[in-house]
Amino acid sequence: MATQVRFEDVFSYDGSLWFRFGDGEAFSVKSLNAGVMVIEPICGSTIYSFAKNVAGCFEEGSNFNGLKAIEFEFNEAYVSVTAKNADPDKIVQLWNEKMEEIRIKREKEREEYMKTPEYRAKRAKGLKVEYRRQTVEELVKQSMQTEKLQFKDEEARKAWKNFVEVNSKDGYSACVVRYAEYWAKFMQYLMVKHKGVTVAKIAEQASHAADIEGITGFMYGCAVNVLSQVWKYGEELRKWHNKEYDYEGDGVVNPAVLTVNVG
Repeated sequence: MATQVRFEDVFSYDGSLWFRFGDGEAFSVKSLNAGVMVIEPICGSTIYSFAKNVAGCFEEGSNFNGLKAIEFEFNEAYVSVTAKNADPDKIVQLWNEKMEEIRIKREKEREEYMKTPEYRAKRAKGLKVEYRRQTVEELVKQSMQTEKLQFKDEEARKAWKNFVEVNSKDGYSACVVRYAEYWAKFMQYLMVKHKGVTVAKIAEQASHAADIEGITGFMYGCAVNVLSQVWKYGEELRKWHNKEYDYEGDGVVNPAVLTVNVG
């Protein structure tokens, strides 16, 4: 049996009138016409707790007793409840049936869409993009093995070695190390392949290509910071990066430093 519903609080939000109950649940009344009330659940409700309160509205003594029907949409499934089916389990069953109808309808729509020229063209384009992504990723991994990271000088080489040793002890900072090396080596590969190309021309494209593991903005900042200090083309990279942020200072704009400096 449903618990008798009596609301404890009424408040206005986003142009609607909301009713809050003793269990903390709430719903808004979107319309009330000829005994049919259309309601909307509060964000975060489950269908089970919501069904309990909907059924309780039809109990004798409820503030809402006397309604012909309560209608609601929950996760896109529209349900109509009357006094005859005002039972939490029946309401959940009705909702599940509506959700299944939606699933079947969408599956049929998807099957029909997959037969259209539009889908075939979109699918072909998607496969082409994925193939290109995989090809570029293989080039990045290949350059990681074939390219030797080029440094500004011997001190820069030592600084990089220290950076790698210190920041390879946990997964997060180790990812920064790998990304920085991926990025720099892939740019070196591109500069050899496309003679005369500058860091400014390839940095952004190479940055995305080198992002194999899914870096954060903080990781990106760390990579720029270390490469600007040790990499042979670090000064060009620093200027390119700073220009992206309209910064003309001598350092790296918004530098992100790991647990130790590279020097």
